[in-house]
Amino acid sequence: MTIIKNSAHTLFIAALLYPVLSIASTDTIKLRALYNQPVAQWPQAQLDSEVTRAELAPLPATAKPQSQTEQLKYQLGEQLFSDVMLSADNSISCASCHDAKLQFSDAKTTAVGVQGKTGNRNTPALFNLELWHSYFWDGRTATLKAQALQPISNPIEMDLPIEDAVRKLNASKHYRTLFSQVYDSPLIDAEQLADALAYFELQIKAPRTAYDEFLEAAYSKDPHKHSKSTAVLNDQQLLGLHLFRTKARCLNCHQGPLLSDNKFHVTGLHFYGRPFEDLGRYLETKVASDSGKFRTPALRAVFHTGPWMHNGLFTQFEGIVAFYNNAGLKARMPKKGLQPGAAPFPEHSPLLQKLQLTKAEQQALTEFLKIL
Repeated sequence: MTIIKNSAHTLFIAALLYPVLSIASTDTIKLRALYNQPVAQWPQAQLDSEVTRAELAPLPATAKPQSQTEQLKYQLGEQLFSDVMLSADNSISCASCHDAKLQFSDAKTTAVGVQGKTGNRNTPALFNLELWHSYFWDGRTATLKAQALQPISNPIEMDLPIEDAVRKLNASKHYRTLFSQVYDSPLIDAEQLADALAYFELQIKAPRTAYDEFLEAAYSKDPHKHSKSTAVLNDQQLLGLHLFRTKARCLNCHQGPLLSDNKFHVTGLHFYGRPFEDLGRYLETKVASDSGKFRTPALRAVFHTGPWMHNGLFTQFEGIVAFYNNAGLKARMPKKGLQPGAAPFPEHSPLLQKLQLTKAEQQALTEFLKIL
């Protein structure tokens, strides 16, 4: 076995030769040498031509509430988030579906609301919400404040019209006091309710992991740090990282700090014309090209936020890796064709291709995903 020494010349030669090396023959020592370099010198990622490069990146640092007003607003938002009075029958709160112990998800296939009503979509985890360009699986709201109010009024979630929620809050001496301390107003309104909830949600951050330690070292300006950045990754995790960026093609959609491109794609789980049909973004936009599209989820803390996919279809993570290894689910047009007035048939994302990952490679990719 040839060991690549840690010098600029040999690393440059290794980087040039890398494309002709198969992943199976690339040993761990070579991979460590390649990924212990500055990020700009990592092996070239496998990205389609239409994909704008956005490398793996650390989460931005965010300031905690500093002033007394900010601290009071945080405490107010936290109380509202956990208060069942914001539901029609005083049984459900935001925290019922976004449990802090579960990375602010709920470990259920689909969300369960008042009177046991169930939705058709999985509850997304909440963290680093400032990085999203839109909210919900279908991106139907552009701001976090707009998102914060929708579950309250949704008839299968908390089922409480916003005007009724505001009325209940104004009837509470406790909340009138808290709101007046933050907003200096004698009456509570919907804008204040949305603002307080959104402010609290913005403080929720993804848990720090070995992946963060790796990125922190990789992006460090200290050569000594990034020369040892892979020390926190075991051999399988290191290979998984490499596969994520190359053969597995994950970086085409899962990139940047959140490990999401903030875009919408068709993976095939829309069940067009069948029970459980869900055409995703199209239901909101009515744009033909949006049929069957769902937003790329963040992969941060992904191993702790199952079941997975927009409909909670997968309960075993290995199944998801196998799903993408097979290019997703390529649904067929109904044999009878499209009926008059029917929604457009979803066009499968060209970014999903058969990967031909071996069982060992699938397991290595899974081990990497576990530490995100």
